[in-house]
Amino acid sequence: MRKLPDVQTLRGAVQEVIESNKNDGYVPARFIQATGNGDKPDLLTVCEGLITKGETLEYLEDAVKRFPTLLTLEDFVVGHGIAWGFSPDTIQAAKARVQFFDALAGTTRYR
Repeated sequence: MRKLPDVQTLRGAVQEVIESNKNDGYVPARFIQATGNGDKPDLLTVCEGLITKGETLEYLEDAVKRFPTLLTLEDFVVGHGIAWGFSPDTIQAAKARVQFFDALAGTTRYR
């Protein structure tokens, strides 16, 4: 289990996910493109869409199987989602995904 990095903003979380993924050997190209590396003006809307759309889960499922310590945006949204303006439905979806990713990894990945 890794310690969840301390970030204060959604932009910081996005950038941390990108950097951590690259350090683990996984380049999250779709995530980088969708979020504009954390610089999209509608970043909250983009991130909510990424968490609630089923097709993104497919990519992440494959990635977590290959990289069990993969950090995801969902890991941050579980703890910071309310403060960052995420909807309750999106936060619930993030929680469900984190549980799913931990089950795939066979361990609690982040806390």
